Amino acid sequence: MTETKQPSAEVRHWLNEIKDAKKREKDFRKNGAEVIKIYSGEKPDDIPFNILYSNTETLLPALFSQTPRPVVQRRFKDDDPIGKASALAAQRMLEYLCDTNVEGYESFELSMTSATVDSLLPGRGITGIKYDAEVEGGDSDDEDDAPAAVKWEQVCTDSRKWDTVHFGYAKKWSKVPWIAYEEFVDEDEAERLFGEKIAAKIQYTADEQDDDEDDEQKTSTDDEESGRKVALIYQIWDRAGGKKIRYISPQYADGYLKEDDDPYEITGFFNCPRPLQFLVKSNDLLPVAPYQLYKNQAEELNDLTRRINKVVRAIKVRGLYDGALGGDIAKMLESPDLEMVPTDNAATLGQAGGLDKMIWLWPIEKLVAVLQQLLLAREAAKRTIYEITGVSDIVRGQSVASETLGAQKIKEAWGTMRLKRMQKETQRYARDLMRIMIEVAANKLSVKTWAQATGLPFVTGEQKAQAQALIQAATLSGVQPDLQALQIMQSPAWDDVLTLLRNDMQRAYRIDIETNSTIDVEATEDQKNISEVMQAIAQFLHGIGPLVESGTMPFGVAQTMLLTIVRRFRFGTEVEDQIKSMQAPQPKDDGGKADAAAKQQEMQQKQQEGAIALQVATATAEAEMERLTLEREMAREEHTFKMAEMRAKVQLTEIVTASKLRIAEATAAQKEQALVKGGSENV
Repeated sequence: MTETKQPSAEVRHWLNEIKDAKKREKDFRKNGAEVIKIYSGEKPDDIPFNILYSNTETLLPALFSQTPRPVVQRRFKDDDPIGKASALAAQRMLEYLCDTNVEGYESFELSMTSATVDSLLPGRGITGIKYDAEVEGGDSDDEDDAPAAVKWEQVCTDSRKWDTVHFGYAKKWSKVPWIAYEEFVDEDEAERLFGEKIAAKIQYTADEQDDDEDDEQKTSTDDEESGRKVALIYQIWDRAGGKKIRYISPQYADGYLKEDDDPYEITGFFNCPRPLQFLVKSNDLLPVAPYQLYKNQAEELNDLTRRINKVVRAIKVRGLYDGALGGDIAKMLESPDLEMVPTDNAATLGQAGGLDKMIWLWPIEKLVAVLQQLLLAREAAKRTIYEITGVSDIVRGQSVASETLGAQKIKEAWGTMRLKRMQKETQRYARDLMRIMIEVAANKLSVKTWAQATGLPFVTGEQKAQAQALIQAATLSGVQPDLQALQIMQSPAWDDVLTLLRNDMQRAYRIDIETNSTIDVEATEDQKNISEVMQAIAQFLHGIGPLVESGTMPFGVAQTMLLTIVRRFRFGTEVEDQIKSMQAPQPKDDGGKADAAAKQQEMQQKQQEGAIALQVATATAEAEMERLTLEREMAREEHTFKMAEMRAKVQLTEIVTASKLRIAEATAAQKEQALVKGGSENV
């Protein structure tokens, strides 16, 4: 008999860690397996009323019914060309990855459905993200392959069975030290993963293991359908131990099967988001199956159903009849409707007082009363379960076609009140999956794959360097630079876009990755959003347009305000470039009316100036006369007075003449303008 080799220290350490993790979740795994059996209908005798299946099928479409659409945009809605290009590229890549179902790989919708079902049944849903590529010469999972050798590459989701993922001890997700994925591989798969030499040392057995057997003893199994022999492998993502991925097997004692450095460079290292759990406990990551919350009520419901079935079977029309009637009773029961059967016992029936006096039925009234009470009790038990699970809110939210729109909106709001937390958790999980997918895509996919998957005409760094060299050469030669080279220099480059997406801090600061929704979306959502942005633009132009046209508000100010408005709408970013290219409106041609009005205004101003000058001159002359009068009163010599008086009169005459001349000139000019205006109107 071959002696079993003792595992190495590192293998023994990790096997003990995984063993402790399984012990911590022993009740969870046991209850989860029981819940799965109930949901699958494997216990029809014990579970005559499968309320778990009913609740799950009701809650599942309320939590996840279709693939969410990624929404990637600039976080602060500012003028950031590289941020805008990165957001557009990330959104298109996520739309491709989430909507593409490549043969041999799991779709995003299927992964989300599996995670949601697992969280509703056992209590925890887990989905991983993986990168796979085909290189020249065959398939490979080696992330060190040069991009030039890659024939095709794919980033996709990878659902994990709820009881095959184990976690290191922690009270918060951010403190989880390691995650171990449990897998079974055959010898061919082991050769591809670990090499032929190591794969040959792994023991592959076909021993069947009992489901109730201790988990650390389940080291190998046999696929009865295919006849494959497989061995148990643990893929350990060790975050606390230097961000390494370690592979061990209980059937390989020499050490690690394989040890890799951080392959994806994800922000949180793990290739999966925080598990999807609808029952969250403070400072405790241990999951709980939602069925445990109403298990007692479900058992009561099953007891009532079994009693109802027994009472129904007991309710039968049974009785006795007088033997003197002979075969008349049988003939009567077998006769068709409305057919009278003759009898030879008319005298006997007459003496007894009628047929009903000769037949005695088994009393079933009490059984019927018991059945009615049992049915009422079962409905009460169902309502209690619905109140616990939140299904009652969905029932309240159901509407009929005859209801008004207001009534339906009220029911819709009420029907999702208690489910919003669960819906938000599902949406969080989908969003986190997308964020990890875009990180892996940015770090692993080549520029060629990005360009093909997104269809964006961004240039490469090599093209930009060539364009810059052409522009420099043209500048030195004194010729006009090539227009195409100038356009390339102004276009975003894939190197800049992917650099932003690969930088954890820049990606978090400059773009935001969200989902529109994970529940049923109305068909009018897009039309509503377009209508809102169009209405906002129309209202803005109606209010601000006249101010810009009249010159009261500068065109640049109005353009900035319009950009700020449209950036607040999801569809506004699609018209942002067109708004930036808008030009200021040109002055309107009014046929010279503006010039004529300006000239007329100028003449009126001159006329007003002449009248003011006349008033000033008159006041000055009157003041001078008053002064001379005073001088005359003060002067005693008559000659002096007369000479001064004559001088004042001469001055007054000159002033009056000059003022009248200015008034005459202004009047003549005004008449001339009036004649010109009248002539143009006649023409």
